[in-house]
Amino acid sequence: MSRPARFWYKAAFGLGFALLLTVLILGQTVSAQPALQTATATPTVEESTSAPTVDHTQLPALQGPFATPQDVTKACLSCHADAADQIMHTTHWTWEYVNETTGQTLGKKTLINNFCIDIESNEPRCTSCHVGYGWKNESFDFTAQENVDCLVCHDTTGTYKKFPTGAGLPVSEPMEFPAGSGTIWTPPDLANVAQNIGITSRETCGSCHFFGGGGDEVKHGDLDTSLNNPSLELDVHMSADGQNFTCTTCHTTEDHQTVGSRYSMNPEEWKGCETCHGQTPHTLAALNQHADKIACQTCHIPEYARGGIPTKMTWDWSQAGELVDGKPVVRKDETGHVIYDGQKGAFTYGANVIPEYVWFNGQVQYTLAGEKIDPTGMVSINKFLGDKDDPNAKIWPVKRFEAIQPYDTVNNILAMPHLFGKDETAYWGNYDWNKAIATGMEDAGLPYSGEYGFVKSQMYWPITHMVAPASDALVCKDCHTDESSRLDFAALGYDEANVTRLTKFPPTYSIENLITPQMSPEACLECHSQEHELWMQSLHGEKGVGCVSCHKLQAEGEHPAVSFTMEKSAETCGTCHLNEYEDWKHSAHGEINVDCTSCHNPHSQQIMTVGDNQTACETCHTSQKDDARHSTHTAAGLTCKECHINTDENTGHTFKVGSDTCLKCHAEDIHSSGLMVEAGVDVGQAPVAETAPEEAAPVSAETEGGVGIALPAWLLVFAGVAVGGGLYWLFSTRRLVDPQPEESDEEAEK
Repeated sequence: MSRPARFWYKAAFGLGFALLLTVLILGQTVSAQPALQTATATPTVEESTSAPTVDHTQLPALQGPFATPQDVTKACLSCHADAADQIMHTTHWTWEYVNETTGQTLGKKTLINNFCIDIESNEPRCTSCHVGYGWKNESFDFTAQENVDCLVCHDTTGTYKKFPTGAGLPVSEPMEFPAGSGTIWTPPDLANVAQNIGITSRETCGSCHFFGGGGDEVKHGDLDTSLNNPSLELDVHMSADGQNFTCTTCHTTEDHQTVGSRYSMNPEEWKGCETCHGQTPHTLAALNQHADKIACQTCHIPEYARGGIPTKMTWDWSQAGELVDGKPVVRKDETGHVIYDGQKGAFTYGANVIPEYVWFNGQVQYTLAGEKIDPTGMVSINKFLGDKDDPNAKIWPVKRFEAIQPYDTVNNILAMPHLFGKDETAYWGNYDWNKAIATGMEDAGLPYSGEYGFVKSQMYWPITHMVAPASDALVCKDCHTDESSRLDFAALGYDEANVTRLTKFPPTYSIENLITPQMSPEACLECHSQEHELWMQSLHGEKGVGCVSCHKLQAEGEHPAVSFTMEKSAETCGTCHLNEYEDWKHSAHGEINVDCTSCHNPHSQQIMTVGDNQTACETCHTSQKDDARHSTHTAAGLTCKECHINTDENTGHTFKVGSDTCLKCHAEDIHSSGLMVEAGVDVGQAPVAETAPEEAAPVSAETEGGVGIALPAWLLVFAGVAVGGGLYWLFSTRRLVDPQPEESDEEAEK
């Protein structure tokens, strides 16, 4: 080999060796990286999407200072030129909605309710939640773009608040509210808020929607500040441990138009739960059949006002007016909630409330201002439309809010009193209902006879938030029972025979007799005597769960001309045994479809055994059978089910042995120090080094899986090349081991 060839050969060898050494060092360092890492939180939905694409702190237009909130809007519009116009075409701005189905003009601007009653003549108080500035009376300019409030929806600082009586404006100077409370409202730093905007959040939407009706959780029942950071048990969608949804995850927005309205749940616009879960969300066909007529919320929101904040359930305006020294009396309950206010009357509250249930096809009919009422009965402020024969209607959970409110006793129309203001006719100043009603009705353009009284009213609110985990959803017996049933089937429009059928759980042969005597178990006895005998001795027989509860006619007609199904799948049993089915589905048996009738006789429900097997398990688990028969557990008379279906954590149909299973027998002595000492175990506890909670633990030189070398990568590469180069020089020269002179090129050729 020529000298130049040898040189390049040796150089390549040395360089390769150096790179190999470098890779090995870096590989060890990488394998040790867990010791060098610090804990970082997984980005939530809000954290990963709320930041705007432009750094607003650097925009000249937002540097301020701003004299008024309207000046901030003007600055926003310098970039977002179409935003205000888009807002002005939404119900957030107009507070008006025309329901094309019913023909009614609805919205906060025009409707009467039975909590705060109306906004006519009371605008500065009610419009504190308007997405605008300065709506003090009917002269408000709905076309002035600078009156649009951008910050109320896009604030991320949590410092921007509209003043409760400020017609949508924040305070411009420190102000105490309520008077005498000691609570001081301070002006927001408008420039700081404008520079720190982001997408909407639960907090920004909730600043109005949580406090509708004058307080946290007053009117809706399923919307309050507990949803700002809810637990998984409170709401699986909004919890950070669940999907961490914001409001606009479901109420999607385009050009500032938000879908979903309590005035009209138009299925063409609002798909609701089906958007994500589809039309067949359950494994069991029986549950999917329920989904055709039962709203998802009915089973998955078993209670409302579940977040620790009670909701107002009744409001009696007729008791208002109690004063002491000219000031309204206020009384609170033991939890601090106002149960009487001289300005507003008496209240009651409810927490963890079971909803009422009504048919609802998505459309709502309202009693409008000026419409005649019947004061002899309960006046319905609104009605949810639909019935059991309506193909678009489903059974929905609702909050029913009751009130006693003023009305014109001659004209028989609901009154619209002037409550808020500094003039002499405002009820919250003079406490004269006659003057307040006269001014309010005149402002609304309605007649007033001069005679007033009080009438009972009710109003419905759909329950659709606070979705519980599936494990807390309703089960069959919550509704299909004749005692304490959640559903009043008679009130829902079912006749007596169907009420009897629907209130029997488990389904009994009395139901079959209602259908036809030919379907009763006695009718089956003539041909199926053996099966009938087994059934008579079973738990199903004891409870009257008859043949057609499991066997269905396969076509129209009569048996035996028409066959009954012989379906033995787990889904058949799961129709009633929901919890057992769910456990089985996630078990090893469920994975390979070893279903119910593989172990249970379908007619007697007894465990089936073969030969000398003590349990059905031994039919398949032969190797475990041999091992178990030589165990102390078998010697003590235990069988498979004592451990594998012995648990407090589920129905036992996961067949997993949990720690609570062992504790059933060994709770008193398991892992006790006495037994451990006898077994030669050192039960002493090594001292645990304490570290400051916010300080990172020091990096160890030795870590599992490798050596943690906290050195820069460039230094490691340099070290690798240097060491590799030295080794190249050492092994590529023969001077130290073979000091013979090198051959000349000519000698080498010879």
